[in-house]
Amino acid sequence: MARFGTLLVALVAGFATPIAGAARHQYVGGIPLGWSLAGKPADSDTITLSIGLKLSNEDLLEKTLLAISTPGSPEYGKWLEKDEVDKLFQPSKSSDDAVQKWLKSAGVNSISSDGTWINFATNVGTANSLLNASFAQYENDGLKKLRTTQYSIPAEVAGDIDLVTPTIEFMKTNAAKMTDAFGEPLELMKKKRQVPTPASVAPSCATSVTPSCLKQFYNLGGYEGDAKSGSRIGFASFLNESARYEDLKLFDDHFGIPYKPFDVITINGGFNNQTANPIVSNSTVQIQLADTNAEADGDSQLISSITDNALPITEYITGGTAPYIPNLDEPAGAPSNEPYVEYYRYLLSQPNSKLPQVISASYGDDEQSVPEDYAKRVCFMIGQMGLRGISLLGSSGDNGVGAPCQSNDGKKTPQFTPQFPSTCPWFTSVGGTQASDPEIAWLGSGGGFSNYFTRPKYQDAFVGKYLEKVVDPEYYEHYTNFSMRGFPDVAAHSADPRYVYYQDNVLWRRGFAGTSAACPVFSAIVSLLNDARLKAGKPRLGFLNPMFYAVGYKGLIDVAQGRSIGCTGLNFQNGNTTIEGASVIPGVSWNATEGWDPATGLGLPDFQALKSIVLEL
Repeated sequence: MARFGTLLVALVAGFATPIAGAARHQYVGGIPLGWSLAGKPADSDTITLSIGLKLSNEDLLEKTLLAISTPGSPEYGKWLEKDEVDKLFQPSKSSDDAVQKWLKSAGVNSISSDGTWINFATNVGTANSLLNASFAQYENDGLKKLRTTQYSIPAEVAGDIDLVTPTIEFMKTNAAKMTDAFGEPLELMKKKRQVPTPASVAPSCATSVTPSCLKQFYNLGGYEGDAKSGSRIGFASFLNESARYEDLKLFDDHFGIPYKPFDVITINGGFNNQTANPIVSNSTVQIQLADTNAEADGDSQLISSITDNALPITEYITGGTAPYIPNLDEPAGAPSNEPYVEYYRYLLSQPNSKLPQVISASYGDDEQSVPEDYAKRVCFMIGQMGLRGISLLGSSGDNGVGAPCQSNDGKKTPQFTPQFPSTCPWFTSVGGTQASDPEIAWLGSGGGFSNYFTRPKYQDAFVGKYLEKVVDPEYYEHYTNFSMRGFPDVAAHSADPRYVYYQDNVLWRRGFAGTSAACPVFSAIVSLLNDARLKAGKPRLGFLNPMFYAVGYKGLIDVAQGRSIGCTGLNFQNGNTTIEGASVIPGVSWNATEGWDPATGLGLPDFQALKSIVLEL
């Protein structure tokens, strides 16, 4: 980024010029692909914003996190409590005081601070004047967000502030779930395979995936969890999604699983919608993904498939639809707010005793659509959760190498488009596989290399070996940076065949698919590994990646067949629809190979093998 004595945050080329006396100026440039100006609010309209104060001791995060999460370290498993993490990174009181003084001097009086974040409510006119901004409505495929293409922070508080949000975040957070069958037809895949179906996997698993299939795929071996161990699991729901109790009960009854309702916690005005929306379709393959429970139903049912509801399950529903909610305790949702900051702020506000040890999140954005400062602050929050021994897993995306495949800085440079937060090195990214005899890389499995985050040390050996096998590094280096964080880390079944599940009281025998299916499956297996460790008097696994790259890979099933593709000008996640203006990069793919690869990471879980490994740690 260029520095000219100012750091102005901007998104639209030609809309902003450096502001004299402003201490921070960042120019990103270019309206993100698919967005357009949709109107301007009145100056009198109310808006709620949040200011992330500059944290203390940021350099200690990586060192401390790796020390307590790497097997063999004398600190391994010594997770921190909430108060310890808060104290370690607490912003200075002088920063809090200075920023509040700045706000009050501009006539802002509705202010609330927790010492790390300051929320304030004002009108749009005052916000524009305060931040030298120009808030407007922007639209993308019917989704509207109140955003500004620029803002600036004055010199007197520039050193006290990390970011102001929501301002320039033009994300369109997506659940990594599929609308249409994707990949090669099952019959064609069968003809290509030379390896017969293993005797341990039922033939019916070749057409649809049931709880029994998952337990066969991943060698559960009849293991039974026990709530008395203290192991718990949660899953995140955004975009007005909420799992239905009735759908889970129908699913559990159908497969003979003891039904237990999950707990629900709403964040930022999230709504627990239990209304059924009947689906009308003449296809047993397609599902109505515009519905308000498709993703969430899949999450709850796949976790139930692995755990048999033996462990407590909590759904976290984070709101994000209302344009203006001037509530200092619950800052506004989209189009005024993105979900990530509010979601992680809530989790970090809770003591360890009130949080599940494992939380699955099947959502993501193109990394480049997330401003770098925002992404790095969210990633830091993910790292703080890791310090507390909470395993955070997320889907790697359903567009393989990428979908828009061009930069959004106004230059439209052809490049791969990795997914955030999978690119965060403190997050465990779950890719996808297809088939079952054996499982191979799924064509849509998201993967690649970050443009924001450098490669963590725990990945060096495995990623280095992969790069030695890249077919044409000179060709690929035009579109990605191999020195950065690689993802995914692990994988589980995603599609072809699809998962059986219930939505709106209807059983779909070939319904749920995508890496958003892989993520809750792998997360649930981790919750059972925690169950085994806690029963043995050992601490929870916590941040997983150093363990997997150090020793856990020995308990994973390496995937060395198949590939993920992308940059074809199509959006695989939305039914292979054409992306207007997208770059087409011929012949690119991530091949599954021995060891780590950007299609399936280190591989698939073998529960019994992993259990033996983690019980020795």
